[in-house]
Amino acid sequence: MNIKNLILPNYSIGIDAYKNIKEICINYGKKAVIIGGEKSISVSKESILKNLNKIKINGILHYGGEASYENVDILKNKKEVKEADIIFAVGGGKSIDTSKTLSETINKPLFAFPTLASNCASATSLSVMYNQDGSFKDLFHQKKPPIHTFINSDIILNSPERYFIAGIGDAASKQYETEFSIRNENLDYNNFLGYQIIKNCSNDIIKNAVQSLNDFRNKKSSYILERIILHIIYTTGLTSVTMKDDYHISLAHAMYNGLTKIKSIAENLFHGEMVAYGILLLLTLDNKIEDRDKVFDFNKSLGLPTSIKDIGIKDISLDNKELNLALDGAMSAKDLNISPYKIDKNMIFKAIIDLEDYNNSKR
Repeated sequence: MNIKNLILPNYSIGIDAYKNIKEICINYGKKAVIIGGEKSISVSKESILKNLNKIKINGILHYGGEASYENVDILKNKKEVKEADIIFAVGGGKSIDTSKTLSETINKPLFAFPTLASNCASATSLSVMYNQDGSFKDLFHQKKPPIHTFINSDIILNSPERYFIAGIGDAASKQYETEFSIRNENLDYNNFLGYQIIKNCSNDIIKNAVQSLNDFRNKKSSYILERIILHIIYTTGLTSVTMKDDYHISLAHAMYNGLTKIKSIAENLFHGEMVAYGILLLLTLDNKIEDRDKVFDFNKSLGLPTSIKDIGIKDISLDNKELNLALDGAMSAKDLNISPYKIDKNMIFKAIIDLEDYNNSKR
C-alpha cells in the first residue's frame, strides 16, 4: 500500500512564546538537552529555564560551530544527549540544522528555538550541511520538521540587524524561484499546496519589509514585524515541507552554493545576502525585467547586494578562477535539476554581465 504523509510544523510567536513550552513539550519527555551556539544560548537560556515546569535540562551543549556530520557524530556520543528524551535546538540556521540532523540520526523529538529571523531552518525537515571548512556539502532530509517552533520576538528584536535583513533577502527569493522551477510542471496535491502558500510571499515581503525593519530598529514588536518574521521562518518553511526540494529552489540558491566555494565569501557573507543577489540573477536570466527592477530597488532599500562586486568578485571575466569556481559550483548543485529550460554556465555568466550593466546604469 502506498501512503503519502504530510507532517507540518507548528509555531508560537510573541514576546511570551516560551510560556507554551511546559504544555507542549511535556508530552514528549521530562529530560531535555539544549544544543546551540554560545551567543544564542546566552540570550535564550534564562527564558527557557523559567518556563520548563516539570521538564529537567540534562545538559547544555555547543553545536560545534558548523552544520557538519562531524559535529553531529560528536554530539550523538555525548552523555547528555544519550540520556535526554528531547532536544531543544537553539540558535540560527546552522545550529538548528545540526540538531535536526542529530535528532533524525538518534530518533529523538526536537523543538526549535530560533534566536534569529535569518532563514526557515527552524520549521523545515531539511538541513543544509557543510564541510568543516564552511563550504556546502549536501542536503540532509528528516522524516518530519521540528514538532514545534518557539519564536520569541523579543529575543529576535535584540539580535543583530544584519541577520534580520539577510533573512528578508532569503525569504523574498522563494516565490520567484518556485514560480520559475514549476513553470512547466504538473503538480500533485502537496506541491500544489506549497505553491499556494508561497505564491504571494515575495510580494508581501516587498510591501512590508521597510516598515518591519523600522520596527526592528525601534525595538517594537509589531504586527508587521511578526508578519515578516513568520514569512522568513514559517511561510518559507511550510513551502519547504510541502514541496519537492527541486521545486522551491533554483538559480539563487545554486549561486549561493557556488559562492560558498570561495572561502573569503563563505566567511564574510550570510546565506540570505548571497541569495538576494542570486534572485536578481535569476530574474535577469529569465528576462523578467519588471520583477528584476522591483527586486533591485527592494535590495537597495535594505542594503542587500545587487552586484557580483557587492559579493566580493571584482574581476568579472571567465579568466577569473574564483568566478569560474562559483559558476562551476552553481552548475554542479541540484538546485537547477528542474527548470523550464536548460541553464548552462554561459547563460549565468551573461546574466551576471547584464546585471552589472544595469547596476552601472543606476549609478
